[in-house]
Amino acid sequence: MKRVCGICEYFSPAHTCIEKPTWGYCMRLADESSGCGGRKGSPLFTWADSMCDSFRPRLSVSARR
Repeated sequence: MKRVCGICEYFSPAHTCIEKPTWGYCMRLADESSGCGGRKGSPLFTWADSMCDSFRPRLSVSARR
């Protein structure tokens, strides 16, 4: 599996007229502070094809129950 932001649990896609989101926000920073200069509670702009060390695969709805 490719570890890209677009399929990460923390990724919140931007709503655009394009079928597949190309950018969005990393919501990981809303839960914890980052050493990247981000403040707690501040989502970070990210491209859907970016990668980071905090990748967590998004679970399907049935797997969350």
